[in-house]
Amino acid sequence: MIITIILVIFSLIIFFITLTYVKNKNTKKDIKELSEKSKNFKNITAIWGIQGIKNSILTCNNKHSIIIELGNIDYNLLNENEQRNIDVVLTNISKSFKYSSQFFSTTQKVDTTAVIENIYKNIENNKNEKMYLYGQKIIEYLEEFMSEKNLYVRKNYLLVSMYGDIEKVERELKNCYEGLRFNLLNIKIQSKLLNEAQIIELLHRELNKNTDDVVNTIIQRGGLELYVIGKNEKQREEG
Repeated sequence: MIITIILVIFSLIIFFITLTYVKNKNTKKDIKELSEKSKNFKNITAIWGIQGIKNSILTCNNKHSIIIELGNIDYNLLNENEQRNIDVVLTNISKSFKYSSQFFSTTQKVDTTAVIENIYKNIENNKNEKMYLYGQKIIEYLEEFMSEKNLYVRKNYLLVSMYGDIEKVERELKNCYEGLRFNLLNIKIQSKLLNEAQIIELLHRELNKNTDDVVNTIIQRGGLELYVIGKNEKQREEG
């Protein structure tokens, strides 16, 4: 009887030792696999090689680029002479263009924020009550218009890139933009050089297609500050 009890106890001890060993082994294996995954993990900077965005210049994998937003033109609504003029100008631009370039198109939700801000500025100190109320009505309409989920607009961009010393490259790329802007104006195509905030906004929108967050609004509201204070508190401090 005693021998049987001893054997049972011994078996239980062996069982628990084996269970502990297997558990520890699996835990070490999981830690090792997690460690290996961590080594292979790539953040967005590592994936794209983004080194900085400054003075409208995006530096990525030692290549410096500017991003130009291109306006649209309805080619099919133009007469034959206007179409021919556009063809000639674009052909001449392409022949003389010596920089590495890439076109990029995307769809974006309609954003009337900038227009709303301009209207606010114009009516804020306007003493004409009718003009003020009219401005408020326009703002309400634009806000409601922007809140629609299925309203999108196509945006076209041109990336122009160069390698080399950043100061020299910055001068060349901006001179390139000015020349391109002038030639495009001749065929009534608007263009805009994106600044740092607009480049970040573009990257944010492309990486977060289902979000309504606006980077510029987040920054204006103190999103990059150490702490964020309420609107009333801010007004008291400014007062």
